Amino acid sequence: MPPAAQMEDEVKKVSKKKMIFIQIDDEITSIFDRVEKLAYKDIYLVIPKRAVLFQSVVNLKILKQKMDDLGKTLFIITDDTNGMKLAHQSGIKVFDHYAKMDNSKIEAEVREESALLKPIAATSNDFDDTQPSRLPQKKSTIFEIVRTLKSSDNGFSLKSYLRERKINKLNQAGSYFNSLNKRSIVIFLATSIAVFFFIAYVALPGATINIVPASTVITKGANIVLQRTPVDANDLKVYDLTAETETTLTYQSSGTASQGANASGNLIIYNIANKNWPLLTETRFQTTEGIIFRIKEEVTVPANGQLSVRVVADEKDVNGTNVGERGNIGPSKFFLPGLRDSNKDQLYGESTEYMSGGTTIVSTFVSDEDLIAASGKMEAALKEKALSALRKEALAQGTVNGIQLSLLEDSDIIQYGAPEISLPREIIGKEQTSFEVTGKMKISGVAYNTDSLLSILRNDVIGTKTPGKRLVKIDENSISINVFELNLKTDTYKFTAQIQGIEEYEIDPDLEGGNKLAKKIKEHIAGKTVEEAENYIQNLPEVNSVEIKMWPFWSPTIPTLPDNIKIKSLSQGEVIQ
Repeated sequence: MPPAAQMEDEVKKVSKKKMIFIQIDDEITSIFDRVEKLAYKDIYLVIPKRAVLFQSVVNLKILKQKMDDLGKTLFIITDDTNGMKLAHQSGIKVFDHYAKMDNSKIEAEVREESALLKPIAATSNDFDDTQPSRLPQKKSTIFEIVRTLKSSDNGFSLKSYLRERKINKLNQAGSYFNSLNKRSIVIFLATSIAVFFFIAYVALPGATINIVPASTVITKGANIVLQRTPVDANDLKVYDLTAETETTLTYQSSGTASQGANASGNLIIYNIANKNWPLLTETRFQTTEGIIFRIKEEVTVPANGQLSVRVVADEKDVNGTNVGERGNIGPSKFFLPGLRDSNKDQLYGESTEYMSGGTTIVSTFVSDEDLIAASGKMEAALKEKALSALRKEALAQGTVNGIQLSLLEDSDIIQYGAPEISLPREIIGKEQTSFEVTGKMKISGVAYNTDSLLSILRNDVIGTKTPGKRLVKIDENSISINVFELNLKTDTYKFTAQIQGIEEYEIDPDLEGGNKLAKKIKEHIAGKTVEEAENYIQNLPEVNSVEIKMWPFWSPTIPTLPDNIKIKSLSQGEVIQ
């Protein structure tokens, strides 16, 4: 047979891209996840000795079945004799090793990096490569050795035998060390140092990844029945509450009367129209600040001319505020608010001197509107104080019963009595700045056991744990209640109670969810730079923030050995059980 044809029979060429190198602790699931994504029909698994995959023939059969379902052919490359045996039992073809191709002709035929696979020899199917073999020469007996020594010139004795043996060893050692020269020693030391640093570079560097888990707010609720005699686990006992409040309110009078004088002065009216412009008595001239001045007689402003008139300020401005001293303004420009916008530029006024004579003297009195406003304000204050009194009554009853009670605050359940307000109507019109109003009100409602409700909600939150997360906080102050049904005759109230908690992702490798995440992180960041690793981890939905610490600190990349990568969870709280 020609040499080329013989090589084709003895070896197999395979693209190294089709080879998957399996770690000793890889599980069947992770192996299949890696293999199923490959776009190759033939897949070669390079498996080390004592791999987990070789622990059971079932593993190989399952893997082969899954590969058959994908339409792929599976091959195994290993020197593990037990693995070879299990592979044969599973119907998987096995190769005992692979090597890079050295033959230039073969390399020319293959366009990508390849490897040569040698099939297992036929005798290897017995899996017994340690069989003993017979020595070709005849063995010498102890008697023949003694007889030979006695026939020599030196004779034979134990002492001479030991001396001769020691001399031979010294001669052999001397000849060995004499054969070594200085160059060989230097090469040996350099190689040893290089190997040491290589091992230190691979095995010694370590990375500690501190991760703050991402957290989410969860809301859980339960339907609660509040009644006289609780029946079910979600039933609570109802507690009746009543309270009464009384208060006094001081109200400021708003009625005012001005006794001051109004400012006055001279005003020049300009008419730039081509006609005379007559003005009636009390025509208004207004400043930009809202102060109004009026003319006190009828006048006519000539066309394209001007006219000087005397004006007096109004008692109140456009906002209803007393003017008084504010009317003493300096030179200003005035417009006529009664004119159309198109005519305001045709007729306007200006003063060249200060207005004077304005004084402010205002007195305050009680009006009817003050009593009406005070009554409304008193009713609102009574409701607020009555509600506060009912809450205090709940705390007081809870102290007496040795429990913690809370008021069921719902507008349909809390009943306010009619307010009793005493209004001093006899002071209407009297000059005074303030007056007092008194009132009282009754109120009733119901309360529930706060601790019992919290216990129900806690059990509901803890009992519905989200997979891959852990509960680290329950906010007892976040309880909200929504009453959806009530019966005042039977004192039965149905409401939905909700509470909020905080869950965070499991990061700790000792936890189930954290173990999967840690394995995923290590697979993706091994051998990458610290910046690349941080960017990858930070973008994971399970991570809030990440910090990577390297040892030694100057190490530029993450270790390639997964065992040298430690993941630590910086949890924000203890797990609630």
